[in-house]
Amino acid sequence: MSDRYNNIFGSGPTGVLTTVLLWVVALQISTWVSIPEMHIAPIFRWVLILLFSIDAAVLLVWSHIILPPSVRAKTLITKGPYQFVRHPIYAAFIWSGTGIMAMTYKSWLLIVFVIPIHIFWVGTSKKRKSI
Repeated sequence: MSDRYNNIFGSGPTGVLTTVLLWVVALQISTWVSIPEMHIAPIFRWVLILLFSIDAAVLLVWSHIILPPSVRAKTLITKGPYQFVRHPIYAAFIWSGTGIMAMTYKSWLLIVFVIPIHIFWVGTSKKRKSI
């Protein structure tokens, strides 16, 4: 059961939880330290939120079309979004989600926190490949 779980989900759940934790930390630091919020025109901010949402939705739908649940953990897929990223469903949540959160909370710090999120994911991915 554990091997099947790892084959299907990989490091995704840990990464998603870590990403959400880093979002919370960034927002909390923003309340403790006087970091100016983004001053973006509301219409532009909503356009960005819409674009991030469309990006996430397209990536999620495309991923599910290319890799239906019946095929998961049985074969390595290297077409569609999987030719660019190993876990496009998690990537949609993490990258588009971070953009949506940054625009929603007008937080520069959430944008800066893309760096530790990326470092975490690269480290986790390398560790997973070596297993």
